[in-house]
Amino acid sequence: MIVPGDQEIRSRDAPSSCSVPDITRSRPTERQDMNIGAPVELLIVEFGDSEFTGEIVAELSRLQEAGTINVIDALAVRKDAAGDIEWFEAVDAGDELADLVGDPSGLLAEDDVAAIADDLEPGTAVGMLVFEHTWAEGLTTAIQGKGGRIVEMTTVPPAAVAELAALIEEEA
Repeated sequence: MIVPGDQEIRSRDAPSSCSVPDITRSRPTERQDMNIGAPVELLIVEFGDSEFTGEIVAELSRLQEAGTINVIDALAVRKDAAGDIEWFEAVDAGDELADLVGDPSGLLAEDDVAAIADDLEPGTAVGMLVFEHTWAEGLTTAIQGKGGRIVEMTTVPPAAVAELAALIEEEA
């Protein structure tokens, strides 16, 4: 079952990799004042343990307070041992995360749960976070001032960089 809501998502055996929701599609939004001045990223993190104790929210708060990022939306999906799906948005996850995200942007929603739930292994969870790279506002303004626009931005996970560095070192 999906929580909140009454719709059911059936589980199936699937690889541990997760589908990536398409947050670029048009959606109605409750947050009309979303003024984005820097690149926005969707971060999807899979957890083998779905019990959280606050360290991640504390670090997100620190980054937001420092002006490094602006958290726009967050959503978590959990699959229990029986294969039932539970999900919640930031406003339902506790005061600290709700305060960090503020009003829901509408960028992450129930259809994102459907896009990712089938790929989850029983007993795992996925956290989805949409955030603005506010550290890049000045760079974005400078690029736009010269008639440029950011057309693509790729994030490389730290493990992939470490693997590449090890291969380079082996070849040296």
